[in-house]
Amino acid sequence: MLQLINLSLAFGEQELFRNLNWHIRHGDRVGVVGPNGAGKTTLFRLLIGQIEPDAGVVQRGRDLSIGYLPQEGIPLSGRDLFTETRSALPELTALQQELETLQTALESANGTHTASHTHGAHDSRHDSLIVRQGEIQHRIEELDGFRADAEVAKILTGLGFHEDQFSSLVEAFSGGWQMRIALAKLLLQQPDVLLLDEPTNHLDLDSLVWLESYLRNYRGSIVLISHDRTFLDRMVNRIVAFHRCTLAEYTGNYSTFERLFEEQLETYRKAYAAQQDEIERITRFINTFRYNARKASQVQSRIKQLEKMEKLDRPQDVPKGVRFHFPPAPRSGRRVIELQGLCKHYADVQVFNDLNLVIERGDRVALVGVNGAGKSTLSRILSGVEEPTSGTCQLGHQVVVDYYAQQQAERLQSNNTVYEEIVSKAATAVVPRLRTLLGAFLFSGDAVEKRVAVLSGGEKSRLALAKMLLQASNTLILDEPTNHLDMRTKDIVKEALLQFGGTFVIVSHDRYFLNGLVTKVIELRDGHFTTYTGTFEEFLDWKERQKTQPSQPAQTQPASQAAPTRAALSAPAPNTDGIAGALAAIHQAKHGRLSYQEQKAARAERQKQAKRLAALEKSIAAFEAKKDQLEALLADEKTFQHQDTAHDVSAQYEQLKRQLDEAYLAWTALAEEHEHE
Repeated sequence: MLQLINLSLAFGEQELFRNLNWHIRHGDRVGVVGPNGAGKTTLFRLLIGQIEPDAGVVQRGRDLSIGYLPQEGIPLSGRDLFTETRSALPELTALQQELETLQTALESANGTHTASHTHGAHDSRHDSLIVRQGEIQHRIEELDGFRADAEVAKILTGLGFHEDQFSSLVEAFSGGWQMRIALAKLLLQQPDVLLLDEPTNHLDLDSLVWLESYLRNYRGSIVLISHDRTFLDRMVNRIVAFHRCTLAEYTGNYSTFERLFEEQLETYRKAYAAQQDEIERITRFINTFRYNARKASQVQSRIKQLEKMEKLDRPQDVPKGVRFHFPPAPRSGRRVIELQGLCKHYADVQVFNDLNLVIERGDRVALVGVNGAGKSTLSRILSGVEEPTSGTCQLGHQVVVDYYAQQQAERLQSNNTVYEEIVSKAATAVVPRLRTLLGAFLFSGDAVEKRVAVLSGGEKSRLALAKMLLQASNTLILDEPTNHLDMRTKDIVKEALLQFGGTFVIVSHDRYFLNGLVTKVIELRDGHFTTYTGTFEEFLDWKERQKTQPSQPAQTQPASQAAPTRAALSAPAPNTDGIAGALAAIHQAKHGRLSYQEQKAARAERQKQAKRLAALEKSIAAFEAKKDQLEALLADEKTFQHQDTAHDVSAQYEQLKRQLDEAYLAWTALAEEHEHE
């Protein structure tokens, strides 16, 4: 359907791709991963023809449609939200306009015919209008055009827009919301191949969950670039990773890839080390006996052996074990922050009203909610950057607050180098480890000498976050700290927060980052909030159960009311038959609502399921290996010199493709059940 053949590309002296071969099949769910600068976005631009390769070919199937969502830079203006989104269906719009024109013409023709009582040419024109009207209506039905407006509303609502915003001009929306509009238009078009570059960056948790659900049922192929592990794990069944100017493919989701990659890397390290030992041994023999006439033939033999040896490249350096801890800070009082009757509004817009909240020492809080609910506003008030309209925000005894937001980058000194900027706030004891810290935040080598003024927005954000790790504070307010961070750097920040001895409040929609990190979740919605005491995983489970169990407590409540307790929010989920029922039972067992025998049976079923997944992954890998062999034969002219051979290879290839598709379908279905344990 879409294939890259022997593709090479370089920008100046930087080689990105070398003889790259890759193909996208119908129905693929592919995650593209690699370090910043490896060429992920460039790969997408090649696929859509925005740039051309230095060598090689991009083959696109006939009539193949490709939709591309870049990370940023899609300014929109001139139309209201609904009209702009619907403009993604130009053929349908043109057909509906023509249909209206035809209906007007028919009404006019009918009136003229009745008045004049003439026939002949008039009847012929009338018949042709009727025929064309039928053709248009048939085509509109093919395009599902009579449901188009409902589909536009469904997608916009799913991505977080309210119906009262449908008539608002698109230029009134911020850059993040304009990216959502661009995504809505792509989803409405339903291209054969959907290329999404960091689609979760501008989505809140509710919109992200909706997008996952929508993409699961998408009929075409999806290729994702994302640093969101949970999103990748839920969405893809194949990973392509950048490795030495080419792509390596792995069957499974991101977690499977991580395990397989580390295993392969360790095997390669051992092979490289063994080869280096062999080279050293041979070289030592050559140097020792180079001038010994009796050993001359042996020396020459070993020289030729070295020349013929296919040298392995040095294994790529994947930094591991990088750890950095927040400096110790004075112990605060038990009550860290207390809100009483807190209200905030801008002109006629009320953000929230009568918030009452106590954050205690040691609380690890996730602050979540749809975009526009007031998360960033509340963060600024908690940190003292902004004052409430009314009510109080009181800090406790010896509370030292440090605040991070995207705007923190604006406070950096533009004339400083990266190293000068971070060393200016560092205690003497941590100066020897500053370069390690900068490396963890993707500043290494000459990059530490770059001036702050020339850094990109993402680089400035990373530098501002790295500076936070040097501040002696006991309360952290973090507004979207993981934006612009790759997965390894997120792990470093998460580990530092896990070791942090103080209190923190984090605004984030990164589920992997929040999982295992926070012990309390505050959800802002419609000027109210819900406080859930428990892990982020348990909070998401509770949210999911609310959708199917109306009898549970209301999702939100006035801030002045008491928050629901953990026990009240943990009502059991309904059981179902088969594997799904067993997995639901396992989830209930975690909360102690099953008997010992039932828990034992549930665990046994889960183990069986894990074995089935592993067996399927092994089968898929074998199918993929065999498929590569058959594709090599089909690409060889010698195969077609014998008709019987060509027929057998082609038949095997078609059968294998069907088996592979069936295996992928089975794997996806089983994995979806397994992840809802």
